[in-house]
Amino acid sequence: MRYISPEPIAVLLAVYNGEKYLREQIDSILAQTNHDWVLYIRDDASTDSTPEIIADYCQKYDNIVKIGDDRGNLGCYENFRELLRSVEADYYMFSDADDVWLPEKIQASFDFLHKQEGAYPHTPLLVHCDKSHADAELNIIHKSVWSDSAMDPDSWTKFELLPMHIVGGACSIFNRRVRDLSLESPPPPNIMPVSHDGWAALIAAKFGKIFALRDPLLIYRYHGSNTTVRINQAKRSVSYRLAHLCGTLGEHYKKYKMVNSVLGYGSFGKYVYYRIVAYRKSKRIR
Repeated sequence: MRYISPEPIAVLLAVYNGEKYLREQIDSILAQTNHDWVLYIRDDASTDSTPEIIADYCQKYDNIVKIGDDRGNLGCYENFRELLRSVEADYYMFSDADDVWLPEKIQASFDFLHKQEGAYPHTPLLVHCDKSHADAELNIIHKSVWSDSAMDPDSWTKFELLPMHIVGGACSIFNRRVRDLSLESPPPPNIMPVSHDGWAALIAAKFGKIFALRDPLLIYRYHGSNTTVRINQAKRSVSYRLAHLCGTLGEHYKKYKMVNSVLGYGSFGKYVYYRIVAYRKSKRIR
């Protein structure tokens, strides 16, 4: 089913078994200073009370819409992609189910993107903001990820550096041109990209521009069930990579093949070189 947003901004929230934090995140979106948005939610066949929570909000608020389909459980990446395919809007923002958005997040992000559109009309554009890290009870661990990691986000906008590594989906806003190109140039079948947000960032870097908004505008909540933390935390340690060198190189080669086959990148040697450059540029907080 196709949904045409009556407001310029479509907030896309993909959720699976998110009953513990979902209400808090939706409430933070409802508390935004900007109201020119519609929140679209797709439940990935949850087995907890997530469907009831969504139904409750949809009944109370006409700017919250549940995406209906019969595709069942798709996993995190395809859940977000299904939302992107289903909703037509001028601008898009991804939302996780366990973060908390600061009240000015939508307005500040939209204003910054709109300013860039004045300088770069008819261009695929993506803006991403800084974020704070917190524990499960929202006690702040790092107030500014970029400041605390000594990371300059403007040095990560080149396509060669594969900016998927720092452009968080829940931190981003992008225009319709990024969305359309993302759907027109999907990753190859049976090759899973790093993330839904990583693919949007690659598209923006390849065909348009990425800009960093340096204000922390959301709180990323660390807890034992974070999808990306569960999958990636151990693999990012140096000891893991050394112990699993062949597997690590294999994963990078698959990623390289994916990007090269769809977007064109160059040689694998070029990819390895820029991966080393990227590693030296960053001091990641995980």
